[in-house]
Amino acid sequence: MEIVETNERVFDRKMEEPQRAALKEDWRAFKKFFEQDKKALLEPMDLDKNTAIHVATHAGKPRLLAELLDMLPGKDRWRALRAKNARSCTVLHHATLFTDNVEIVDVVLKCEREVTPLLDEETDEELALVEMKNELGETPLYMAAKEGNIKMLQHMDKSVADIHLHFLRDSDKLPILHIAIIGQHLDVAIWLLKKDEKLADAKDEKGLTALQLLSEMPFVFRSCCPQGTTTLVYSLLPEQYYEYEDYDESVAIIRNGNDIESGKENKKPPTSGFSRINYAIWNFLAREWDAVGRVWEKKKQHKLAEYLADMLVQKDNSWQRTCNEKQRTVVVLPIIKPANVAARKKQLNELKDTQSTNQTARTYSEFTPLLLAASAGIVEIVEKIIDIYPESINHVSENEQNVLHVAVITRQKKIYQVIKNYGALKMLAGRISDKGRTLLHQVARMEYYRGGQVAGYAYELQDELRWYERVKKIIPPNLVMHCNEDNLTAREQFEIEHASMLKEAQEWIKETAQSCSTVAVLVATVAFAAAYTVPGGTDGNGFPVFIRSPAFLFFTIMDVVALASSLASVVMFLSILTSPFEMWEFHKSLPRKLTLGFGLLFFSLTAAMLSFSATILLTVKLEYNKWSSSLIYSAAFFPVSIFRLLQFPFYMAIKDRLLMLLKKLKKMVPSRIVKSAEKSKMRKYRRFGRRGY
Repeated sequence: MEIVETNERVFDRKMEEPQRAALKEDWRAFKKFFEQDKKALLEPMDLDKNTAIHVATHAGKPRLLAELLDMLPGKDRWRALRAKNARSCTVLHHATLFTDNVEIVDVVLKCEREVTPLLDEETDEELALVEMKNELGETPLYMAAKEGNIKMLQHMDKSVADIHLHFLRDSDKLPILHIAIIGQHLDVAIWLLKKDEKLADAKDEKGLTALQLLSEMPFVFRSCCPQGTTTLVYSLLPEQYYEYEDYDESVAIIRNGNDIESGKENKKPPTSGFSRINYAIWNFLAREWDAVGRVWEKKKQHKLAEYLADMLVQKDNSWQRTCNEKQRTVVVLPIIKPANVAARKKQLNELKDTQSTNQTARTYSEFTPLLLAASAGIVEIVEKIIDIYPESINHVSENEQNVLHVAVITRQKKIYQVIKNYGALKMLAGRISDKGRTLLHQVARMEYYRGGQVAGYAYELQDELRWYERVKKIIPPNLVMHCNEDNLTAREQFEIEHASMLKEAQEWIKETAQSCSTVAVLVATVAFAAAYTVPGGTDGNGFPVFIRSPAFLFFTIMDVVALASSLASVVMFLSILTSPFEMWEFHKSLPRKLTLGFGLLFFSLTAAMLSFSATILLTVKLEYNKWSSSLIYSAAFFPVSIFRLLQFPFYMAIKDRLLMLLKKLKKMVPSRIVKSAEKSKMRKYRRFGRRGY
């Protein structure tokens, strides 16, 4: 960007006085200056070449604006209304950009109607003020949608002859519905779609429709938001947030979540006493605590996104444009290949170098909303498309991938579960995509890997191996040994693509096992020494002085537990260090040993801290009626509390690992007992009307 210096002043020095008054919001002094110099109303007064009319407009002062306009005669008033700043914005552009006070628009349009009869024919042929565009080709109504100013948008809609003239921006031909979705102004998008349903078919310069654009925005949907401590608050919050009086009847539906789900418009808020009291309580809490208000606003956005997606899905038929190419045949090449991963990777790179690289890159417009939503993990859009158009689940893209391929390659386990619930896994798993890739080859690819959500490279590699084994169970057996165009099976490609991850996992698990084993030995040493250092000493016969005290019994138990668990954790970490660090050892063996070692180590640390607390209770004799007793006892248990708080994130991280261990134990239970429990569970679902697949 080049900045051109010039000696020409943008505004006169006399404008410093109204500038100072505007900064201090001293509008009396601001008005008084222009009463003395009325011609200055048509002159620029700041670096953006805004006039006093612009300043009064974005200040949201309709009375001041009307008084300033009244100071000018007819033609000068017309020029003041149509004056443009450095970005070619008129006063109406400023009204939509800086304020939602509709009185500003009324003052401007009223003044335009009064002045128009006083003009000659040449001036009268110019565009109306509401149709004038800025340097980007945006009308004031388009800018209102861009800023999410729905109140101003609806009010200005009453003053335009044809709203369709405002649906496109000249600079990049971006439709108005697209700009509302990009700005996450979903209530504006719903209002526009209700105004003209054809906006759902409009495309931008890249060929993207509004639904494709929405399918690339997972952060506005509930299914893609991280589950945090606000989950309970989120579920308890009412689905009404804004007052109905702020909007007209056409958008009243987006204020009530129940109406969204049922598809029925309710033009009045709920009248039950409990709903009003509940809403008032949460409204008060939202005003007092910003965190509650943010969660409430997020819930409103999720409901709006669901409703907007439902409207757009009903107008979308892109899934019908499917690839009906004949299914590829299975290729198995029983040739001798290098056993070393590095050698196979080198061979693969040489093969790729010999191939032509003149391939055109694919654009997002080639992928339908179904596939885009599946790649982003947006469950709401995927379910809505399949529910409305059941045959869309068989849609195949130009690179011969179906929705299951996309879900697998992007590691979207929620979408995988949705397809499983529809009972379509076996039906979709047999397709071979371009370059001879099966579903297992898609798992092996790392181009779309976004990083693990667990702590530690070993656990990340374990997740990848589990994902591979999970997908392997659903594909036809004849595809397991299928080779792609590079003559690689899925397992070979997986090992090549994950070679760098394997190296990182090996280094991480070695360093972690060594560090933790050192800590475990230290805890065992302390616990062993504490066993021979009895609190309070012994009597003449060698018996502990506090042998009859419950606290002494507690100390003894905790010390023994700390010693035993620390030594057991040392054994687990040593077994890790002596294990082979091969790829498939990270599937079960190594992560299981590491998890068990972590659990034993933290259990031994907790027991050691509790034994320390028991020692304090035994050795420090204090009276119960003194405040010092409570203080010292609290300090004794303080390390345990701190340790629990600091290690809580780790316990959440290994929760999935513990659940996997429970599933393994469940498999040891006789199958007859498990089947009877599942049958009783299904009867319970049918009783409450749950949908079964």
